[in-house]
Order: sequence, then C-alpha cells, then structure tokens
Amino acid sequence: MSAVNHKFLSQLDDYIKVKRYRLVNAVVVYENDALVFERFYNKFNENSVNHLCSTWKSILSITLGICLDKGIIKDINEPISHYLPQFAKNIETRHRLITIRHLLTMSSGIHFIGGVHYHCPMLTQMRRSQNWLAHIADVQMTAMPGTNFVYKEWDVILLSAIIGKACGGLAWDIVLEYLYKPLGITGEKWLVQNSGTLNYNTDVENKMPEDGGDKMTAKNMAKIGRLMLNGGVWDGQRVVSESYINDSTAPSQADRGYGYLWWLSNKGYHARGFGGQEINIYPDKNVVAVVQATVTPSSKFYSDICENVIYVK
Repeated sequence: MSAVNHKFLSQLDDYIKVKRYRLVNAVVVYENDALVFERFYNKFNENSVNHLCSTWKSILSITLGICLDKGIIKDINEPISHYLPQFAKNIETRHRLITIRHLLTMSSGIHFIGGVHYHCPMLTQMRRSQNWLAHIADVQMTAMPGTNFVYKEWDVILLSAIIGKACGGLAWDIVLEYLYKPLGITGEKWLVQNSGTLNYNTDVENKMPEDGGDKMTAKNMAKIGRLMLNGGVWDGQRVVSESYINDSTAPSQADRGYGYLWWLSNKGYHARGFGGQEINIYPDKNVVAVVQATVTPSSKFYSDICENVIYVK
C-alpha cells in the first residue's frame, strides 16, 4: 500500500488556494525512488530553477561527509584552528575548543542574532568587511562550544572555509565534482568572498534573489533527498558513506531537533530554507517530498503541505 496520500495531492490546487499560498512554485513527491506526483505554479515547470536558500546548508553537510570519506578532512572532532589561523590567535580563549562537529551542529558558541524575518544585520556587517573570517573571529563568544544550539550563518561560513582549505581550493570544487556531477545536477557556482579564502552560497535570507546564490530545479532538489534515502548511493555509485548519513541525521548533544545541518522530526529529516524551500525525507515511508516557493522579505513556510502528503488520511 502506498504511503502517499494521493487524495490530498489530488486536491492540492484547492488546498493552496484556500491557504493563500500564492508563492508556492513547485511540489514534487517521490516514493520508492519513483516520481509519483509533480505540480507547478506561477509559470514554473520541471526545468525552472528556484533559490536553494538554506537548504544549501544540508548540501554542505553532505560535502563535509564526502571530505571525511576521501580523507580530505581526517576527523570531525578536529579543532577549526587547525585550518583557520584566525582562530588560533587567542583573540578569544574558547576559539581553540571549537571543532568541526560544533560547526555542523550550530553550536560553535559564537554570538549571532538573526534579526526580524532572519534578515541577519550581523551578516550584512560581515559582508562589508575586507575579510569575513577575520570578522567572525572578532565576534564575541557567548557560550562554550557544543553546549548551546543557535541557528546562525557563522558556522556554515567557517565550515565552507575549512573544506576549501583542506582541499586546496573551494568547497564548490568538492560539491561540483563529487556530489553534483554524479547526480547529474547543474548548479550555479557559489560566490567567492573578496579575499578569495572561501565561497558561500549567498542565500536570500539576508538579501533578495538578485544578489545571487545557487538555484536548482525541484527534481534536482529531490535527487539530494533520494541520495540520502538510499544511504548515499546513486545509480550504483557510492557518493557519501552510509555511516555519515546516519550520524548526520541523528540528534546532536546541543539540540535533539538538529543533526549535522539537517532538521530532525519524529517523521524524518529535512533541509529547510527561507521562504519555504524544503527537501523532506521520510525514511520509514521511503518518500521524498520537495517544495519550492518565491522568496519575499516576509516569506512563509509550507511544511504542512509535505506533512499532509504523508500523514493526513
């Protein structure tokens, strides 16, 4: 018996109208690795691309897993100061305690305030600086690393820089060669910071879409979810280890609702981005459900759509 609520999906157009979800562009559902539903709105089609926003964080997590598998990075418990000299200068005594694991679990302890609608004024200030890493290293610590979950941009920026430093290039190089190419995904190169030390998928949580950032079709987003659901194997090829996938989708010590840049629930795990971008993986149901939507400064979230796909009878 199918785990997908086809009755709900047959009434999705009416549901979106009633809920006034005018910004939803795409809903795609896979079950047992087969496409079982797709619907597009606002002149979108299967070839239309949408901003990833913070779903890219979960993609960065997979990238870190690939680096561990290939020995590019040796240990998730390595201090970040081994890679980033800005954090070895004793600007703050707790800097040397921050590990790669702490970045993955958003528990570095570095102070961050997202602001109204997560428009990130602190991120805007960083972008005006000459060197992002030096700027972040100068931000005060407000907690011991590993003790307090705070969703923030600092940790993924630092993680991207570490991947770049470890591979002798940029995080994008690993993403493109070892993740996107095997999955047949074409993405837009992440922006390179002005000092050339790191690149960052400028998601539109802080700015509007014209500022750049990776974009992807709904079906390509679903490929990321299907890779995870299939234990890191795509078309018979091992892309990332199953052990890393299991670790990355397990609760962290800092927050039981968060893994390694994946949101967790009692139903599965999820990549989520501002404005309603979602990759939802439901392992017990063998289902991947994707939502894309246009981003505005006060965008909504649409998690109820995917939850209804599975759980409403």
